[in-house]
Amino acid sequence: MNKLKTAIRNTEIDGFTDTIIKLFKDDAKAQTDAFLSSTIGELETLSAQITTAILQDKILSTLDAADSTRDEAIKTLGAVLGGYAVFPIASKKELAEPLKAIYDKYSKAGIITASYTSESSMIESMLEDFAAGSVAENIKGLEGVAEAIAAIRTAQDDFSKANVEYLKASTNKGASASSYNKPIVSLVNEKLVPYLNAMVIAKNANCTEFANNVETEIKRTNEIIAKRGKKPVEE
Repeated sequence: MNKLKTAIRNTEIDGFTDTIIKLFKDDAKAQTDAFLSSTIGELETLSAQITTAILQDKILSTLDAADSTRDEAIKTLGAVLGGYAVFPIASKKELAEPLKAIYDKYSKAGIITASYTSESSMIESMLEDFAAGSVAENIKGLEGVAEAIAAIRTAQDDFSKANVEYLKASTNKGASASSYNKPIVSLVNEKLVPYLNAMVIAKNANCTEFANNVETEIKRTNEIIAKRGKKPVEE
C-alpha cells in the first residue's frame, strides 16, 4: 500500500486517525496482533492530542472573532456620533456633543487597539458613562445612538463568554495541532504501513482485512489531498 501524503491538513489527519482506530477496534483478528495493538495504541494517544489541540485552536479563533465584532460595534457608534457632530440641525448637534466627548475619551485611549483585558475594562467604563443620567436625554434624542450602544453591550457580553471558554481551554493547553501532524504521519508511514505490507506478503490472515481497509482509507485520503492541491488552469 502507498504511504499517506504529508500535505495532509490537521483536521484531515484527525479524521483519518479516528477512522483507522475504529477499523482496528472492529477487527477482532487484527487485535490479536501485539505489534498492531501497540502501534494503534500510540496512534490513539496522538489522535486524542490533536483533537484537543484543534478544539483549542477553534476556541481562540472564536475569541478573535468576538473581539472583531465588538471593535466593529464601537466603530459604528463612533460613526453615528461623528455624523451627528456635523449635523446641520443645531439641536441634534448639541445633543451629540457630550456623547461624542465620552466616545472620544476612550477612542484616544486606544480602546480598539488595546489588549483584550484592557479593552474589556474600557468598554465597561465607557458603557457606564453612557448610562449616566446626565446624558440619558441626549441618547434618547438621537436616533440610532441607543441601538449602537446596545450593540456594544451585546458584543462585550459575547466576548466575555468566549473569553471564559478560552481561559478554560488554556488551563490545559498543550502543543498546537500542527505539532502533532508530523508525528502521526511518521507513525503511519514509517511504522504502520511497512508492517502491514510485510504482513500481506507473509499472508498473515489476522492482518489481511485490516491491511486492506487501511489501504482503502489511505487511498481515499490521498485523493482528497491531491484534488485540493490541483490549481485551476488560468485563462
